[in-house]
Amino acid sequence: MNLVQLKDVELFKSLPDSTLTELSEQCQTIVLQPGETLFKDGDPGHYMYVVLGGNLTIFKEGQKISTINSGQVFGEMAIIESKNRSATVQAADQTILMEITKPQFDSLLASNDQFLFSLLNTLSDRSRGNISDLAMGYKKKEAQEKVSVHLLRILDDSPNEIYIIDSSDHHFVRGNSLALNNLGYNKDEITKRTIFDVIKNLTPDIFNNLSRPLHSNGNSFVTFQGIHQRKNGTQYNSEIRFKLLQKDTNPLYIAMAVDKTERLLMEERLETLAYFDPITNLPNMALAKDRLHVAISQADRSEKLIAVIIVSIINFKSISHSLDPHVGELLLKDIGRRLEGCLRKEDTVARLEGEDFLLILSGASHQRFITLMAQKILQTLEPMFTINNQDVSIRSTMGISLYPHDGRDSHSLVKNAQAALWTAKEKDKHSFQYYNPTFLFQSAKKVDMETDLRKALEREEFELHYQPKFNLATGQFAGMESLIRWCHPEKGWVPTLEFILAAEENRLIIPIGKWVLQTACEQIKKWQSMGLDPINVAVNLSGHQFNQDNFAQQVEKQVVQSGVNPGLLELELTETILMENSDSAISRLKTLSEFGLRLSIDDFGTGFSSLKYLKDMPIHSLKIDQTFVHEHQLKANSAIIQAVVSLAQNLELQTIAEGVETESQLAFLKETGCDLGQGIMLSPVLSPADMTRFLQTGSPLPESD
Repeated sequence: MNLVQLKDVELFKSLPDSTLTELSEQCQTIVLQPGETLFKDGDPGHYMYVVLGGNLTIFKEGQKISTINSGQVFGEMAIIESKNRSATVQAADQTILMEITKPQFDSLLASNDQFLFSLLNTLSDRSRGNISDLAMGYKKKEAQEKVSVHLLRILDDSPNEIYIIDSSDHHFVRGNSLALNNLGYNKDEITKRTIFDVIKNLTPDIFNNLSRPLHSNGNSFVTFQGIHQRKNGTQYNSEIRFKLLQKDTNPLYIAMAVDKTERLLMEERLETLAYFDPITNLPNMALAKDRLHVAISQADRSEKLIAVIIVSIINFKSISHSLDPHVGELLLKDIGRRLEGCLRKEDTVARLEGEDFLLILSGASHQRFITLMAQKILQTLEPMFTINNQDVSIRSTMGISLYPHDGRDSHSLVKNAQAALWTAKEKDKHSFQYYNPTFLFQSAKKVDMETDLRKALEREEFELHYQPKFNLATGQFAGMESLIRWCHPEKGWVPTLEFILAAEENRLIIPIGKWVLQTACEQIKKWQSMGLDPINVAVNLSGHQFNQDNFAQQVEKQVVQSGVNPGLLELELTETILMENSDSAISRLKTLSEFGLRLSIDDFGTGFSSLKYLKDMPIHSLKIDQTFVHEHQLKANSAIIQAVVSLAQNLELQTIAEGVETESQLAFLKETGCDLGQGIMLSPVLSPADMTRFLQTGSPLPESD
């Protein structure tokens, strides 16, 4: 977290560095890509957000109602109300946010007066009034009424006693809920008391001396050690902070009092917040590093091994995007409980950011024990999780580093476990990988790749090439598949699989996928303007794209803006994407199909499909994966191809074979009744210019890339 960035945000300008540092360590930074939704109608307001970069657009009932720019704060209303939001917040461009949870929000209110006043100022600005009008309650205009309610809720939600005082007679205007409960008065009774009736060791002369500096410097505070007297006559000690709310002939003061006993309890709560994850109640990274440091000290004396394991839930983002908003948090809690349940008491389970957990296994004599534990952890996470009557299946992978072999300090061990995790993700989605020194080089390459991909988007280095599809029975041209290519200005053509995997991992696949769809639409429109016949173009989709809440609406908007007939576009999705969250996938597919788009399941047969769901999906074609086509002579592969073709015919779906490269393959596919085919036997992948010439002449050209 960049401290300078935080200081630039209006709400945090006056917070001391120590508070900023503590906050930056606790809060999560979120990066939203263009078009990505933070939350939408019905999501609960558990957070406040500070926009650190970029901007967001708020839509209500499909209409844009406002824009939130860098440096602004939003979400506090939801925190105050604890109600569902009634608008959709969507990133207009790449946007960086700082997310503050409800406990963090409360701790700031409790520990920093200026935070509260900054929030009050924000609310009063929104009402085009002033804090005094709102605080007095009965002096509000009709336009201010709603904001006044929010202000009173802030005061009542504060973990401090808060009083508003009229300086003309030193009577209380009001006290918040905590103040009234502690003193034993109701709302009407408190307004009949003066500050001197309640704070027994405060006199008019003392108060006049205290308040004098407030009038000369409206931003200052004064502190007084008070003795409060309750309605029943009992007393308690408190620390009271006074601030001027209004500088005019009849100023208002606000007093914030902290019961010293309550302050000790609050400090304990703040310490808990600093060292434990608020969602899972597991140790956070700060506490985990402390425990790892202690484990290293003990291991030096006992000559034992320590394993640092990072467990990552591969499909967590798609689950949290596709299901009820609460499911993600509940799933994290259940995962944490399972991990704790399969480890020993002396081991540690901590939650890192997002979908990752950190495990510390100490005191192992042999690596064999750690391997057995890693296998046990994977097995523990295999069974379905049942959350809110929904069955959820997760895919996990792990990276492991060992002390002292892979590092002699906590930083090195965590970094190397992370490098091992990256390698494990590439090799297998449900496995573990021990650290190898070459992994750091590979991870550095990943960072370089991500940087290059971002630049490629900015510099428009991507190209969309096309591979024709043919009717296998007649040999006639029957459409094409669009395939992205990247020519790096220094490295030349980058292998497609290499950069697509990198883009999937860092979610750059979302803006890249949006570019592909837009480019395909523009190319169709260009060919139509040249007088060529309407052409069907297929576009591949990633799971990250498809699982966006507003994906269908995004696609519809892009197609409508391009002016292309939706029936000329075909969207290809793998069966794995569709099966992860079948019910929500069917809903999205129906929306896209009703809009007029063609839908295809890519690489069919390589994943796991449920026929129950397949019959309900409004798809138009099944694509037979090239691995089956290339080795069709194998009995198992030929049986699979025949089964897919038969299934498609019974469901009245079209079949498309990929990777047709030989006469033998072509003959077999014709014999089985496969409808369409593509591959270098029929035509290579063509550049836009070559594809245009092919459409004009009907003759395939040499492969362009």
